[in-house]
Amino acid sequence: MKYFIQFDVITKNIKEQRSFQDKKGHQWPYLTIEEYKELPEKERRIAGDLRRQDSGSAELTLEDGEALTGLYEYRPGKRWNEKTIGYLPVVPEGEGDEPVCCVRILGRSLVKTILLPLLLLCLLAGIVLGFLWYLRDEEVPGLDEAQIAYHVEGMVNKDPSQIMLPGISQITARAGEEHVEHVLFNPEGNPCYFKFHLVRNDTGEELYTSGLVEPGNAVMEFDLTEPLDAGSYEVTVQVETHPVDDPEGEMNQGAIKTTLVVE
Repeated sequence: MKYFIQFDVITKNIKEQRSFQDKKGHQWPYLTIEEYKELPEKERRIAGDLRRQDSGSAELTLEDGEALTGLYEYRPGKRWNEKTIGYLPVVPEGEGDEPVCCVRILGRSLVKTILLPLLLLCLLAGIVLGFLWYLRDEEVPGLDEAQIAYHVEGMVNKDPSQIMLPGISQITARAGEEHVEHVLFNPEGNPCYFKFHLVRNDTGEELYTSGLVEPGNAVMEFDLTEPLDAGSYEVTVQVETHPVDDPEGEMNQGAIKTTLVVE
């Protein structure tokens, strides 16, 4: 079926000059969606779809006296990245001068064609980066499984060339019990992992050894190697440091002297 543009209807209903350019560079004038809705109901029947790319159809075509293009068969739904631009009043060949239907003009939706894929790409990138971070954590041997994110106001290392050690005034434990509730943390911004060793000063006995604790994380509680009797014990928290980009490497060691009070 060959359709011809009904210019009289376009001229009568169009409020400003506009046109749709196909891939061959030909301009097709059209009505907006609002103008289309103002047409009589019988003239709003859709005969086919016009896209930038010629459909190649020889049976369903559109002609305006200067150019001829193949139309696509009309389907109520559109492709995922398309939007309706407007409508073209047409009349079938041999049906007189009165328009009896319209051609729907479809174009690419910028949001769906560019922004949506970009959004999906960003989402995918985030998932990949998160997965790589997870794998990175899994690949670091010796990470302390008990560590959690921990922040102390003002305890942020802003000089990555230095290592910030936390202060420990006192550690408290219960007599006859191994479990100790005390925070051992690695300040945010440090360039290294911490590995804590709790050592008695009088005997040199190591009472506790942590796994690797990441910057901005802490061990909130731990178990001693053995329960202690009530009393005060002078201890040292020795801090073993390893670069975050080379967990098997070593950096300067630290020592925090404190008192273990067993009640």
